Amino acid sequence: MKGTESVINAVIFVRPENYGVTAARCLDYCAAKRYNVIGLIPGDWPAAMRMLNEGLAGVVVVASAEQLDPDREPRVEVVPRRLNSRRRPANARQYSTASAPALRKIR
Repeated sequence: MKGTESVINAVIFVRPENYGVTAARCLDYCAAKRYNVIGLIPGDWPAAMRMLNEGLAGVVVVASAEQLDPDREPRVEVVPRRLNSRRRPANARQYSTASAPALRKIR
């Protein structure tokens, strides 16, 4: 059915030292995506994860990958737009999309 899309609740995570600018960027992003912002959390990643785990939020929004704590759980990584193939270890396997195994979409 068209027009019956559910609203996604979002929690915004920012580092305290970048609060003003990054919070504003995240709020603008959420408005553009029509997310319902239910929280703005400065520096407490476990609190953001609790909101996800308890079903209060469906997404955590950050201004950039640098905003994330590198030791956080669950681990989330952002793939750069361009991968530098020269950095690939010599023993790394190379895949083509044609020979890659079929992946199952998980929701």
